Amino acid sequence: MTMSIYYSAKRKESLTDVERDLIKKLISEYSVQQEIEKFNSTGEGYNWTGFDVYDLKDSSDPDIIFEGSTQLPDNMDDAIWEGVQHWTALLSQIRCTVLNAEWYVAVEDHVLKWDEEYLEYDLSPPSAE
Repeated sequence: MTMSIYYSAKRKESLTDVERDLIKKLISEYSVQQEIEKFNSTGEGYNWTGFDVYDLKDSSDPDIIFEGSTQLPDNMDDAIWEGVQHWTALLSQIRCTVLNAEWYVAVEDHVLKWDEEYLEYDLSPPSAE
């Protein structure tokens, strides 16, 4: 069963050129392209896919300034968890770059909570209250 992480940011102001440049730099830093190539040529490692950001020209909501989804690796027992950790680390960095936006990050239909103290997504299991 394929799982994905979904993400979006909304605000009235468009991304600035500085924000766009920083996002591109962060995406490059978190790239899994080498791992993808290794898996495709040897079958070793996780079956990663690249981080996907949608073209917003066709967006029905003009306030969405950043949006995408990325399929999580799933070919080993710990692959999905490793994928979630990797991509939420990137999304945390992007969120800290794009200020004053309303963020949505979810793995399938499980919305991830933002930890304001640590400036990262809280990946701890939900507490039984």
